[in-house]
Amino acid sequence: MSLEEEVLRRIRPKDGTIRRLDEAVGQLQRSTGESISRSGLDLRTMLVGSVAKGTYVGEPDIDLFVLFPETVERKDLEKIGLRIGQEVLGGKTRYAEHPYTHGEIGGFEVDLVPCYAVPDASKIRSAVDRTPFHTKFVLSSLDATKREQVLLLKQFMKGVGVYGAEAKVQGFSGYLTELLIIKFGDMLSVLGAASGWRPGVVMDMDSFKKTGGSAPLTFWDPVDAKRNVSSALSLDQFCLFVHASREYLRERNERFYFPRKRPLLDLDIIEATFRNRGTSPFAVVLDRPDLVDDNLYPQVQRSVLGLRKLLEMNDFQVLDMKYSVGKDIRTVFELFSTELPPSRLHQGPPACTENADEFVGKWRKSGLGQPFMIDGKWMVYVKREHRDPATLVLAKGKEAALGNDLRDLKGLKCYSGRDVYKTANRRAFTLLLDRREAWRV
Repeated sequence: MSLEEEVLRRIRPKDGTIRRLDEAVGQLQRSTGESISRSGLDLRTMLVGSVAKGTYVGEPDIDLFVLFPETVERKDLEKIGLRIGQEVLGGKTRYAEHPYTHGEIGGFEVDLVPCYAVPDASKIRSAVDRTPFHTKFVLSSLDATKREQVLLLKQFMKGVGVYGAEAKVQGFSGYLTELLIIKFGDMLSVLGAASGWRPGVVMDMDSFKKTGGSAPLTFWDPVDAKRNVSSALSLDQFCLFVHASREYLRERNERFYFPRKRPLLDLDIIEATFRNRGTSPFAVVLDRPDLVDDNLYPQVQRSVLGLRKLLEMNDFQVLDMKYSVGKDIRTVFELFSTELPPSRLHQGPPACTENADEFVGKWRKSGLGQPFMIDGKWMVYVKREHRDPATLVLAKGKEAALGNDLRDLKGLKCYSGRDVYKTANRRAFTLLLDRREAWRV
């Protein structure tokens, strides 16, 4: 038995899971049908996503769409869709392009989503209207053999850490994974092709170009030719998949599919690593707002970049950074140094401009030394306002470009020096310092 066959044996849905899933889907469809009948509208349901296509790995989520006639106003679609969702699931309202209901049936997470029943994908009125066409296309293009190859490729991508188009991962969506199998035939052929990819590769179901794309990977949607299916894929995740494909084809190992759990680094190892590098750690901690992951992670990523820019604008050299989201949000930075000199060099105007005399007059009295010229511009040493990153972030953190729900910096704490070596920071520091690929852990 080959490694791929052994992996398939492990990940194929078990009879018990299939039975539980069928029961849950049946219950969901019956309950939704009863709720629809009470609405008096001509609505129908469609099972979509990996459950409908038989391409799920592990415990799947169930996606049921309620299709509305195009004559229904958008506000009525949302109102009626949420009412049906509450009657059926009694769950939470979540938001994508428009609201939908998230809940649970039979131990499976469920999304009940209203959309328009448009005649073709070019007529969509919201992004979710495209999903039923994706399901139909995949069902018409995958046979049983290719369906198993999708399972294999999804497990590989999960193992190496590139599966999922959500903001938390910025990787390959389930639909993109299915399209890759439909196009290339099987998992090994996908990996073989990916081994030669470079950023900018462009493809659709019938063509392939090595270069020319503005994104790391452009895969034109077969049901909507103007949409890039891989738009959520980041450059780092694209490159990691290319690297993992090459590594796997050189030496196949089950760890690509089932990596070991990454152990947290001990605090003494974390401290020794920074000491050996001669660099300095800095940590920022914020309260976690009550948001679903798809809304939270883009704000966290924006805030981390905003804090980095704030540090760099104030002369702190940021070498690397990582964040960890748990009960709170912990961002750790590796800085060249957490202590800057008391002075900084302040650049003034060109010496021959009209406001040059004003600059010189001001800083003759308040500068740390007299103004002087370099390359025709006035310069002067002035007192530095913030010599360490903690006082800077505490004083000016709200001036950084932060996510909407993080702008108040609730729960803000900053740590540097020995104070940074806390148990609560171990996970974030492990992400920063242990850069082994998942299959090498």
